[in-house]
Amino acid sequence: MRLFGTDGIRGVAGDYPLDAATVRNIGRAAARVLKQDGKKPLMLLGRDTRESGGGIAENLGAALVDEGVDVWDVGVIPTPGIACLARRYPVLAGIVISASHNPYQDNGIKFFGPEGTKLADAIETAIEKEIVDGSPAVVHRDSRGTASARPELVNEYLAFLTGTFPEGITLKDFHIVIDCANGATFRIAEQVLSALGARVTAINVRPDGKNINLNNGALHPDVVAQEVVRLDASCGLAFDGDGDRIIFCDETGTVRDGDFLLSIAADYFKGKGKLAGDTLVTTVMANLGLLRSMQERGIRVITTAVGDRYVFEAMVNSGAVIGGEQSGHLIFSEHLFTGDGILSALQMLAIMRQAGRPLSQLSRIMRKYPQVLLNTRVKRKIPVDSLPLTRKVIGDGEMKLQSDGRVLVRYSGTENLLRVMIEGLDKQMITALAREISDVAQREIESLGN
Repeated sequence: MRLFGTDGIRGVAGDYPLDAATVRNIGRAAARVLKQDGKKPLMLLGRDTRESGGGIAENLGAALVDEGVDVWDVGVIPTPGIACLARRYPVLAGIVISASHNPYQDNGIKFFGPEGTKLADAIETAIEKEIVDGSPAVVHRDSRGTASARPELVNEYLAFLTGTFPEGITLKDFHIVIDCANGATFRIAEQVLSALGARVTAINVRPDGKNINLNNGALHPDVVAQEVVRLDASCGLAFDGDGDRIIFCDETGTVRDGDFLLSIAADYFKGKGKLAGDTLVTTVMANLGLLRSMQERGIRVITTAVGDRYVFEAMVNSGAVIGGEQSGHLIFSEHLFTGDGILSALQMLAIMRQAGRPLSQLSRIMRKYPQVLLNTRVKRKIPVDSLPLTRKVIGDGEMKLQSDGRVLVRYSGTENLLRVMIEGLDKQMITALAREISDVAQREIESLGN
């Protein structure tokens, strides 16, 4: 059984693979695989606000120390903050304890290498093998590492973020509403925006360990949108629990997801001669409107599988400097090699300031095609190509849509969910088609499991 999914190791806190014993095994295995001869072993550790994060950090840190690794525990910090700090210190890895946008009962462990990127598949595989085949823990007291709390490192991340904002401009006269999802951005997002001159109204900034992502944040941008309208604010920002996503809403309260943000950024960068290769990278989930908008403007779009690691790989291979996902994971590689909600928000706010136009006007760059996304829980992830009845109904749907839409059926990388996404001109038709595909697939999977 593979432990690493598309975004690290994830599960229900307290259950395998996030039970105490397995967490310690993960720590020992990671230390053994990543340690390098002649280099003082150091790892960074950070987490979001889930109630289980402290216990997992304690078990993970203890195992690393037993293996001779020095551990700097940064405490609560957005996921990309650890990626940022990993590039500034001679670390073996940065580790984040988080389940991103999932509910509080879930948690996860994700690793970043010294360049601030996700670990290569081969390294993850080696860690898994060490977990299964490794020798029992033997603690040599004279070779143990040390553990220390380093919450002050969050300030270095804050300084990095403010330093990405263009010189000579501020956010003065901007009133920005932020929804921090009671997650890892609950302090730092307001601090960064305020430091740049914005007037900030912050909501969902009182984490209690259980309210992370609870009817708020990037998964529920209507919450911040309502506040923007009520307060007549300039725009709204909705982060997810670990702070690597951003969803905007404009001054009218209209939600603007990653597709809009990528379109605006790519067009603006091209106009400034800063869009390398006139290329944008996104995933197969991107709205058809984005693809056509970019085509009209002479911008090449490379699409990848879902997951920011695949987006970044394609950016490296193509030389692109902007990439991201509809969900709000955006990568501006000039600054950081992973998705960062606050950094991405600053890039978009800078564009708004420099263009002198509100987000509603900038968003006219693309027409969003009606899109339906259904998530259906399944018992097993049987390859869709092995489901003949499902393949037939997908083919029939594609015939109906022809060139005015598309069908995408895939499994979630972190949960037992079948995702059916359909775009087209007729919302009623694509909704019915999505339900039909989901129902047929669920029945066929269940029948093959009996």
